[in-house]
Amino acid sequence: MRLTPEEISAVKTAVARQDPEARVYLFGSRTDDDKRGGDMDLLIMSHKIDAGDKTAIVTDIIMELHDRLGEQKIDIVVAADTSRPFARIALAQGVML
Repeated sequence: MRLTPEEISAVKTAVARQDPEARVYLFGSRTDDDKRGGDMDLLIMSHKIDAGDKTAIVTDIIMELHDRLGEQKIDIVVAADTSRPFARIALAQGVML
C-alpha cells in the first residue's frame, strides 16, 4: 500500500469527522507497491454519509485532505452496503485503513 502513515491518519480523521462509524478502504493503483503515481481511490462504507448530502460531505472530506496533505487527485465512492457492483469490487480489492 502506497500511503504514508500521515496520509492514512489524515484520511481516517477526515472521514471520522463526518461519521465515526464509517469504514474506509483504499483501492486502485495505490494498493500495489510496484506501481507508481496514481490517484487516491477511497471507498467509504457509511449509512450516515450515503443518506446525507453526499456531495457536500465528500467535498468537505476532500478539502480537509487537501489542507492536510496538499493538492492531489482523490476519488471517493460512498456506499451504505455492497448492493452496487462497483462497491463490491472496490471492497474486494481494497485495503481497510
